[in-house]
Amino acid sequence: MREVELTIQVLDDLESVIKKIEVKGFKYVKEFYTRDYYMIHKSIDLMIDNYKILQKCILLRERINDNSKKQLVYKNKIYDIDGKILSQKKNEVNIESIEKAKEVLEAVDFICLFKLEMHYIVYKKNETVLFIQEVIDPNGLYIEIEATENELLESDDEKVKEKLKKKLDELELKTTGDYEVKKAIIALEKIKEKEDFNAS
Repeated sequence: MREVELTIQVLDDLESVIKKIEVKGFKYVKEFYTRDYYMIHKSIDLMIDNYKILQKCILLRERINDNSKKQLVYKNKIYDIDGKILSQKKNEVNIESIEKAKEVLEAVDFICLFKLEMHYIVYKKNETVLFIQEVIDPNGLYIEIEATENELLESDDEKVKEKLKKKLDELELKTTGDYEVKKAIIALEKIKEKEDFNAS
């Protein structure tokens, strides 16, 4: 399934963000929590490039709300030399138990590299959906926007991203200026710092 999305890190607090997007006409839809376990095979050298590491990860995803869902997810993202996403596809399989799936993967020498916990607050205006993401660790506030079905009729991903950038700019939020923030990269870098993988 082809996806085109942008993620920004927001420097405003959550209350200010909600006020600003509601003024722009976005309406509250729902909220939920997710836990993503990034599983990787023990044979992968963690000294390699972070983007290559993430390409080798399988996610165990648990979504917690009234309609809880557990999935095994693989995100096939292709990056350029600067870490910009050139294309991405996502494959998902529903599973019954995160723990049992973990046991199966661990039996074939996968380990949990890190975990991302997020509180999602979803807002919508017409067909445009915003996912406000409160990340528990590493702590931060982000907004993700995904291209609509109509926008995906455009085959050039870069042109689609320009449309998404315009929508984000119209929110008038304080951000870092990066439209393709990668939460998993931030988490991975913190893990590497903590574990000191670069130590000789």
